[in-house]
Amino acid sequence: MRGLLLATVSTLLVAGGSAESFPFRTTLTAETLRLPQKENLGLLGFSGTADLGPFYLGPGLYGAVRGERGGFFTFGLEGGLRGRPFSALPLELDAGCFLGGGGGGAAPQGGGFMVRPHLGVAWAFGKVRLGAEISQVRFPNGGIDSTQGALTLAITSDRLWAPEGGWGPTFRGPVTWEGRGLELEAIHLNPTSSSRTRGGLVQPTFDLVGVSFTRDFQGPWFRFFSTDGAAKGSSSGYAQALAGLGLRTSPASAFGLEARLGAGLGGGGNVDTGGGFLLSGEGAVTLGTPRWRAALGLGFLRAPAGQLDSRTASLRISYRSSAPVPADSGEALADFELANWRVGSGLLVYRQAQRRDGSAGQIQVMTLRGDRQLAGGFYFSGEAGSATGGGAGGYSTGLAGLGWETPRWAGQRLFAEGALGAGGGGGLHSGGGLLASLRAGWRLELPGGLGLEAMAGKVRAPRGDLDSTTFGLGFSLRFKALER
Repeated sequence: MRGLLLATVSTLLVAGGSAESFPFRTTLTAETLRLPQKENLGLLGFSGTADLGPFYLGPGLYGAVRGERGGFFTFGLEGGLRGRPFSALPLELDAGCFLGGGGGGAAPQGGGFMVRPHLGVAWAFGKVRLGAEISQVRFPNGGIDSTQGALTLAITSDRLWAPEGGWGPTFRGPVTWEGRGLELEAIHLNPTSSSRTRGGLVQPTFDLVGVSFTRDFQGPWFRFFSTDGAAKGSSSGYAQALAGLGLRTSPASAFGLEARLGAGLGGGGNVDTGGGFLLSGEGAVTLGTPRWRAALGLGFLRAPAGQLDSRTASLRISYRSSAPVPADSGEALADFELANWRVGSGLLVYRQAQRRDGSAGQIQVMTLRGDRQLAGGFYFSGEAGSATGGGAGGYSTGLAGLGWETPRWAGQRLFAEGALGAGGGGGLHSGGGLLASLRAGWRLELPGGLGLEAMAGKVRAPRGDLDSTTFGLGFSLRFKALER
């Protein structure tokens, strides 16, 4: 009966013109910044952007991978305009800008606000784009202002969604189904006796919490992207972002095995990662259902150019689903469910943020967030934040929690939410890095899935002195994701 209902709803959705395809692009950039005192910093960038006509927009992340500033991170929004001026040539021109916040690695980032305009050109080889850019990386409230060339590698794909009100033509082609996972993870780092802090002391143990996203290839292979931050120990402010490949036994089995190898960026919290480049590996046992699974793993984390060499033990709780991907051949788009999502960005102000030197003052934090609607007005929320002002450059947060919103009336809702996570850096007194956040607010839902919101609340570090009232403004986009 449930299958018949899903098939009926799916058919009506497609017939109504709600399921749409949009181009999605994953881009890597590599460039070398020139810092004051003639210091070089190798910067690696990663972005995932959706094409909206000739425009594009999506989240972006930049981090140190070479030099002396391991732990230098920024993230925010990447947007711009691109197109092919000559239809007979696979040549693309691109003009865009990144706006975000971050810092770390004792770099001269000031308050943390980063602007990166660029002009680029790329040559298309099917779904792959190879290109070059001229970019400027500037921290208006800091001491970084560098213009340089950059190399780019991009991979394009098509995704399906169901935006409110419809943004384009109905998708009617065949699809294949791709397995995906959202994982909450906790990682314990036990450095070897040879590991040292940036101050030359023995590196103590510390714990990370974070989130990981996985997407399956054909067969047992999958790829992952994870972000984590210190939540316990003496390394508050440490953060990392890793990507790599994995191999697993069938997730349909109750018991399974899994292996991962990854590389990425990390540092901060006085952890000596050199220029910031990291290598990781792990083996794990998994247990659960095809939808929900738990994994216990043992592995390693190393900074080849630094003095971090650590054994790791991890716990992951994952939620798995399958999403349709447009294909040249496959099955008809049917038998799916609709998951309500909301993504957005905003500016959050800490009214009085306590610092390690005993002072306190206002700071500004740029946030990116995603909400997955549940039943009864509840929703699961994930948020990343990074300082853009107030002299707290390098302070970053990652939170996950649960929220509830009222039924809609006159296009408006009230909401309340609580979250836990990690945060530190920028001289704030966050103890081991564990953060707790409570907020309440008002949301205005506009046509086309757009929304505006205002909120107020508290953020507190249970093991530190940070305890501040917060208030903020934001915008959002509502849509439905297709999944099984």
